[in-house]
Amino acid sequence: MPNSGPLRVLVVEDDYFLAANLSHEIRSCGDEVIGPFSNVQEALCHVPQSHAAILDVKLWDDTSFAVADMLLDQTIPFLFLTGYDRPAIPRRFGDRPVYTKPERAPRLLSDLRQQRDEAAVQPVQSLEAVVREMMEVSRGLMPDAASADRLIEATLVRAIEEVGEGRLEGDIRNRLFGMLRDEHRLHGRLYMH
Repeated sequence: MPNSGPLRVLVVEDDYFLAANLSHEIRSCGDEVIGPFSNVQEALCHVPQSHAAILDVKLWDDTSFAVADMLLDQTIPFLFLTGYDRPAIPRRFGDRPVYTKPERAPRLLSDLRQQRDEAAVQPVQSLEAVVREMMEVSRGLMPDAASADRLIEATLVRAIEEVGEGRLEGDIRNRLFGMLRDEHRLHGRLYMH
């Protein structure tokens, strides 16, 4: 993602008037809007085109957490703009800003730019630090420490297999977190016994 120029901001919001007003303010600040989307599946399709995202928590009968997971996996800055309190947001997003509706776009954009700039200067983490971070996230996904450890073990076995096959390339941290979330989504129930 470029460090200068307009941000391409994914807006995920189901309130038409709020979404329209927020989109107008973002454009007035010189940035681009992707969306707005009130549907999780549509938003997921547009994550790769975005530089940043503003997510409402509740979208009709769904939540934006699948979008937030994908943004995390792709290291795209995002924040929540919601009427819900922080406890309604899963612990795995505990480091993400939460703003209360309504909020002005300049403040939100400033936060997103700061996230982008901080990510650009982050040093490469050691494998030990990444695994520790994965353990913390896993404990937020699973109901107890034993099931969280089984989830981590399965994820690391999969990663080792991919290394052996020459398929684990690129940003290892993001790949490992993507594998962790895939393993949880596909097989998480198996590790709860």
